[in-house]
Amino acid sequence: MTSALNDALVSTWVTGWARCREYEVRHDGRIHAALRVGDEDGAVGDWEYVLFDPQVEELTAVAKEVEQHPHRLLTIVGTPHAQAQMTSLQPLTSGEKLMVVDMTAQDVENPLVPEEYEAVVDRHDGWFLLTIQTSEHHPDGPGVAAARGRVAAVDRHAVFDRIWTSPDFRRRGLGSLVMRYLVSLVLEHDVEEGLLVASADGQGLYGYLGWTELADVTVLGVAEDHTADNPSHSDDR
Repeated sequence: MTSALNDALVSTWVTGWARCREYEVRHDGRIHAALRVGDEDGAVGDWEYVLFDPQVEELTAVAKEVEQHPHRLLTIVGTPHAQAQMTSLQPLTSGEKLMVVDMTAQDVENPLVPEEYEAVVDRHDGWFLLTIQTSEHHPDGPGVAAARGRVAAVDRHAVFDRIWTSPDFRRRGLGSLVMRYLVSLVLEHDVEEGLLVASADGQGLYGYLGWTELADVTVLGVAEDHTADNPSHSDDR
């Protein structure tokens, strides 16, 4: 049985998501925040605040902060409060869900990787980066990134992030392969539950793998200031 959704679980997810991306993270009561880092595509790094089912006072205070600093973001886990519609913030994502799975029933063995691919694992402090790339047996030759993903271990939870498959390699089972391989890696730690944010397209795959939905995840911001970055929690760049 998996945990019920609460602020502590959301805090754990924020910590793991930030760890996978090497963001600075802060927790101030029920207000969680990660310092998003800009990238070579021109995105500007700034704070993203995360609230779980916020009270009107919490939502109003954080929304005002984002309005005053337009590069910042506000993510609401749970049903977006009607009060959000009274601010100038606009939804920047749609259809994303926070999902959970029981890790104690997962396979601890590394899955078999087909001969035409190879798994490359980068181990970091508390998190793993997995890349599935073509091998010398693939028609495209070796070294082409086909799929990848990240996972962090946080307080008996595994937080998965940036699960991605190249458009040229989709519908070949690589998404499932990445998830099963990441599970085998993070089970080196004493984890009991998995958390991730899934896009509308990805929810079918995760449901097939045993994940269940916990809540909506909606990113709000000043729309014209986020045309160069990707505020989604379910998509890789």
